Amino acid sequence: MPPEPAPAPSRRAVSPLDHRLEAATGHDIDTMWAYRDRGVLDEQHAQLVDRHRKLAKTQTGVIFHLRLLNRLSSGEFDVDGALFTRIDRTVDQLGEAADARVAAARDVLAALEPIEAAAASVPPDAQQLSTDDQAALLAIARRRQAAIRRRSERGGGR
Repeated sequence: MPPEPAPAPSRRAVSPLDHRLEAATGHDIDTMWAYRDRGVLDEQHAQLVDRHRKLAKTQTGVIFHLRLLNRLSSGEFDVDGALFTRIDRTVDQLGEAADARVAAARDVLAALEPIEAAAASVPPDAQQLSTDDQAALLAIARRRQAAIRRRSERGGGR
């Protein structure tokens, strides 16, 4: 029996705030989500990513109801009372989904504004270290600390 295929990655809905998140953090959304999943973000950025995921989910809801409304109005169905009932219900659900998206966008903005302010306070000529560079520097510092500790345990001082 052949092995089960790997699950296809789900597509993320694009939100109206994606460009601001990318500009403030210096990373694309998918990278930020991956960093969150790996647990390498600080609390402020982790909260931002969590709120952005909620926004993306609400965006998916809006898109779903828009497409359903488009399909219902496409002429594919007989025009009768049942169709009008479905259209009315879909419009109501679309309104609820849009309200949820607005609330989620407010939450993202509340988490994003302090990060944008901090990013704006960094001088333009200051270079940000990549995650790989930060990890390499941390490894060097840890090795250096371990070497110093070993020498001091042997009585060699510094």
